[in-house]
Amino acid sequence: MSRRQANREIKNGASPRRRESRKYQFGGSPRRQLIGILTGVAAILLAIIIFGSSSGKSGMAAGGGGGVRVIPVAGVIDPQMADYVTRGIDEAEHDGTATVVIRLDTPGGLDQSMRDIIKKMAGTPLPVIVWTAPAGARAASAGTFITMASDVAAMASGTNLGAAHPVAIGADPSTEEGIKVTNDAAAYIRSLAETNGRNANWAELAVRQSVSLTADEALSSEVIEFEADSLDSLLTRIDGYTTKAKNITLNTKGATVNETGMNLKESFLHLIMNPNVAYLLFIYGLIALIYEFVHPGIGLGGVSGTISLVLSLYALYMLPINFTGIVLIIVGMVMLAMELYLPSHGALSVGGVGSLILGSFFLFDSSAPFLRVSWPVNVALALLALAFFVLIAGKIMKARRLPVRSGQQAMIGEVGYTRSQLDPLGQIFVHGEIWSAEAPEGETIEKGVEVEVVDVRGLMLKVRKATN
Repeated sequence: MSRRQANREIKNGASPRRRESRKYQFGGSPRRQLIGILTGVAAILLAIIIFGSSSGKSGMAAGGGGGVRVIPVAGVIDPQMADYVTRGIDEAEHDGTATVVIRLDTPGGLDQSMRDIIKKMAGTPLPVIVWTAPAGARAASAGTFITMASDVAAMASGTNLGAAHPVAIGADPSTEEGIKVTNDAAAYIRSLAETNGRNANWAELAVRQSVSLTADEALSSEVIEFEADSLDSLLTRIDGYTTKAKNITLNTKGATVNETGMNLKESFLHLIMNPNVAYLLFIYGLIALIYEFVHPGIGLGGVSGTISLVLSLYALYMLPINFTGIVLIIVGMVMLAMELYLPSHGALSVGGVGSLILGSFFLFDSSAPFLRVSWPVNVALALLALAFFVLIAGKIMKARRLPVRSGQQAMIGEVGYTRSQLDPLGQIFVHGEIWSAEAPEGETIEKGVEVEVVDVRGLMLKVRKATN
C-alpha cells in the first residue's frame, strides 16, 4: 500500500496499515563484548572442573583378583595418551591385577609422551605385554620404542613394526641437532632392546634407516617373542614365560580379563590434540571473535570463539609448532578482514587465502603426516574463511554503513495530509499520528492537502506540499 493510498483511507475513516521504518540494530557495547568473553572464560573453567572430576574414573569397570588388565592404545602418542596409559597401570597396581596388556596401534607420536609411557612401564612391578593388534595395526615410530621397552612383545598377523627415525618427532637429520637427536634415539632404543633380550642391532637400524618388519619377520628376527591373532591366543601362548628384565613368570591362561578405556577428559583432550582439529579450532576462534567485533550482539561469537581459541592454543602448546605458521595464519586473517574496509578488487582476499594455506602448511614442525594439517582440511578452511568475510562479514559492514534511521528521524520522507491549515503552523496526520507541523516560510498550505516531511525539529515537523 502506497503512502497516498493510506492517506486516502484515513480520510475515508479506514484504519491504515502502519509502515515500519527500517532500523539497523547493531547492539553490543564494549561492556557486552566483555561479558561475552568473560562468559567464555567461565565456561572453560567449568569444563576443566567437570573433566577434572572424572580424571580418575576408568572407561570400563575393572575388577581385581590377579587377572589381566588390557589397555587399548589407538592413535597418536600424545600427553593425554601418556596420562591414560599411566592411569591404567596405576589402577592395575592398586586393584591387584597381575598382568598388563597394552594393545597397540599407533603411527607414532611425541618423544616426551613416549618416554613417559616407557618410564611407567619400566617402573611398575607388574609385567607389561605390548601386543600390536588387530590385523592391520602398526607400531611405528614411538610405537617401536614402546614395544622394545615391554616385558613381552607380541604382534598379530598383518601388522608391522619399525620406521622409528626421530624425524617423525621434529628432528631434521641434516643438521647437527638432528644428528644428536638421532644418536640419542638410537642409543635409547638399543638399550631398551638389550634390557629385554631382543635384537638390538635391528632396533638401532629402525631408528637410523627407518626399516620395518612384518609380524613373521619380527618373530624370526628375535625382535618380538610371540605372534598371536587374538587375546585368548596371546594369553595362552605367554603363559609360563619368564620375563628378562623383571624375572616374572606369567600366569595368564584362563585369567580374568578387564579393559580400561579413556575417560571423558582424556578422550576430549586427545581429540583436540589432533592437528586438524587444533587448526580448525584456531581458525574458528579467530573468525568468531572477529564476527563478535564486526557484529556484536548476544556474545555467542565471543563465548564460542574464546573457548575454541583457548583449546586450540592448549593443543598448539603441546604439539611441535613453527611460529612462522602462526604469524602467516594471523596475517591471512588480517588481510581478509582488511578487504572489508579497503576494497582491493580481490587482491587482499587472494593474499589472505594464500597466507592461510601457507600458514597451516608451516604450522607444525614435523614431517610426520599425523603431526600435520591435511591438505583437504587446509584448503577447505581457507575457503571457508574467505566465504565468511565475503558473504557474511561483508554484508554486515555494508549494512552498518547505511544511514541509521530511528525514532523521529525516521519521519523524514513520510507523506501525510494536513488536518488544519498551515499558516505557517498547524497540524498534519502522518505515520498514523497527529503532529504539529510548519509550512515553508511565506507559504500557506490548505487543509486536506498531501504534504511531505522534510525535517524534524523536536516535536515540530517541517513539511512541504507533496510532489506528484
